[in-house]
Amino acid sequence: MKTIKYLLMGVLLAGFSATANAQEEELNAVLNGIKSKAPNVAELAKTAYKKNKKNPEALLKIGRAFYAEKDTANARRFAEYANEAGKPKYHFAPAYLLLGDIEATYGTDGGKAAGFYNQAINFDPKNPDGYKKWAMVYRKISPSQAAKKLQEMKANCPDEDVDAFTAHIYMLANDEKQAYENYVKADINKLDKTYLNEFVRCSYFTGHFEDALRAAEAGLKIEPRNPVFNRLAMFSNYELKNYEAAKSYINKYFNETDSAKFSEYDHYYTALIYQALDDKENMYLHYDKALELVNESSMIKRWAILKSVSDSYLKDKDFDNAINYYEQFLASKPELTFDDNEGLATIYSKYAEADETKKTEYMNKAIELYNALAEKYPVQEIYATYMAASLNSKLDNDMKKNLAKPGYQKVIELLANKAERTNGENIMLKTSYHYMMFNSYINKNVAAAKDYADKILAIDPEYKQALEIKKLK
Repeated sequence: MKTIKYLLMGVLLAGFSATANAQEEELNAVLNGIKSKAPNVAELAKTAYKKNKKNPEALLKIGRAFYAEKDTANARRFAEYANEAGKPKYHFAPAYLLLGDIEATYGTDGGKAAGFYNQAINFDPKNPDGYKKWAMVYRKISPSQAAKKLQEMKANCPDEDVDAFTAHIYMLANDEKQAYENYVKADINKLDKTYLNEFVRCSYFTGHFEDALRAAEAGLKIEPRNPVFNRLAMFSNYELKNYEAAKSYINKYFNETDSAKFSEYDHYYTALIYQALDDKENMYLHYDKALELVNESSMIKRWAILKSVSDSYLKDKDFDNAINYYEQFLASKPELTFDDNEGLATIYSKYAEADETKKTEYMNKAIELYNALAEKYPVQEIYATYMAASLNSKLDNDMKKNLAKPGYQKVIELLANKAERTNGENIMLKTSYHYMMFNSYINKNVAAAKDYADKILAIDPEYKQALEIKKLK
């Protein structure tokens, strides 16, 4: 009796195994047929469905295969077959994920895709895919709502790095500030190279250079030749004033990275590093390369580079080159401010002070420029007039030519009766009175000198030179 029982069991198991094998063969046949675009794929799909119509996982595989080949109609059909085969019916979360993917990728209604993903979450709240896909779709509508949804994932899927994925969502939404605030909470040791790439970029571009360097160094442990990690490690070290460390990345970036396309910005930053290290030869070499590469679409503008080059030459007291590049800066910047124009006057005056043979020529150039600026920028008329007078005073220390007198008189005219003056205006007015006081004294007009002394003391009661003039008989 036992022998007959075991024989019957063997026959039944053999039948079950044969059926399972047939189902798997039919499934593999349709999956291969979909991938190879076999002409009889419709027939293969029909057969596979008949053999697997109670197997939601198998039906979903067929749907996913159609989705991969952009056959949305059949992908949707098999997702619905899988959902119907689920137990209980229409509660099969993976089917809703596929339906959401179809809508998200090929549809026009993001809300519909989010609805499918939400169903997947409802039927399988422990699966992080539903939350992530919902957030990816909803970020286009509201990144903050997407981030809020991910907090639900944190409660139901404790092993998931919610902070990193939330940061990724914000990065895709071009919100670098929020991306940084979430990445900085994530475990950097668990971030892959894609997330580290985003972490270093959002940290750098929001001014968090220590975290940018930290992320770059973590990324370089994974990909030592990665251009982004090397580049931003170099830049971040510069911003942190770690100039020697920044220099160590120059060679790595330019000579030991893969597929790096060097830009004018790279050369500009490299010039700044060499400038900080007082390596003038390499500094000017990279400034020149930056100027060769810069164009209208560049992140940094030609005029900004020209200004830096001029500033460098000015620091080196190479005044001719400083003037040359500053004039190019003024010619290339679209909208000039008073300060932009005054920069040239500053170079002129420094040139005059540094070289006695050039003093008269360049001091007069600065004076002419300030006089022109007084007319061009009425708001700055007082300051420009005052500066022109001050420079004239340097050309006429003994006041014999009275070069500064008209300018200082003009400042007094503009400020003396002004109801409310700033501290800076009081300084300019007091200096103008000071000049007029001593000019009067030198010209033996003691009464006028005392009058100007009174005006000074009304501004500054402790002004010693005015007090001394007041004592004169």
